[in-house]
Amino acid sequence: MKNYLFILFIISIYSCNAQNGTEFEYDNFENQFLNYKPKQNSQISKKDFDYANMIIKETKSATNNNSKNFNLADYFNVLSAFLTLKESRENIKIVFEKFKNAEGSCEYIISFEKSVEKNPKYDIIREDYNKELDKCKAKPVQDKTFNISEYSKTNNLDLALIEKINNIMLNDQVYRKKTADENKAKQRKLDIQNQKAIDSLFNVYKTYIGRTLVGEKFESTMWLVIQHSNLEMMEKYLPIIQVAFENKEIDIVPFKMLIDRIYTQKENYQIFGSQVGVEQANEKIRQEVIKKYKLK
Repeated sequence: MKNYLFILFIISIYSCNAQNGTEFEYDNFENQFLNYKPKQNSQISKKDFDYANMIIKETKSATNNNSKNFNLADYFNVLSAFLTLKESRENIKIVFEKFKNAEGSCEYIISFEKSVEKNPKYDIIREDYNKELDKCKAKPVQDKTFNISEYSKTNNLDLALIEKINNIMLNDQVYRKKTADENKAKQRKLDIQNQKAIDSLFNVYKTYIGRTLVGEKFESTMWLVIQHSNLEMMEKYLPIIQVAFENKEIDIVPFKMLIDRIYTQKENYQIFGSQVGVEQANEKIRQEVIKKYKLK
């Protein structure tokens, strides 16, 4: 499962005019997208067009231009690009369907609840989004259909490590969906416990616990714990996660989200737009950060 792979953040405007006149079909969406070449029009600024085009190029690269390689993070990225490009309502709804039907989508849907709630730009998919949000919140924290032993055996992974990382992932979500102060305090205790567990695993494996060690379902679990930690831990593991991204152990979105979280806490601005209500860095700083972390 791609957790929070995130993924490149829904922050854009909608329109009912199709970009480039392409009418996407659900069953053939992936092939159509791989042949999709957006064109800039008067409704889209150059900055927005360049940003969306970057997402499209990165998504095609991440899938190796193969329609069978699309996953949750890819659909989420395409949705972000379509919103930025002011794609048609029909095309946006199709990619939203692809996204919500992908394994692990509930993690994204719950994570971005506040963003969607406060932002009128989401009106075009708000009703569908809220329906999925209610369904996701009604689901138990642990997926009763998931069999750890089968997952480990099928993917040729270490069962003991999978059991540990699964417990870490479950602990990360126990109280996070609940708003009461006492629940937040309980979640903080679990977060500290998770941070110690991640440090211990890193001391043993000397590397990011990603795709190779725990498979796609848990490749973002270590990042998730770091993202929910303190600035010291985030800065400690940022270069580790950069290497993991470069080695395809984790997708680009979690890496960008961690950068945003660090810059938000240190500089009071963000680079890529993943933090709700936080000011964006100017273009000069943004390009410097992109260059620094080899993201372009």
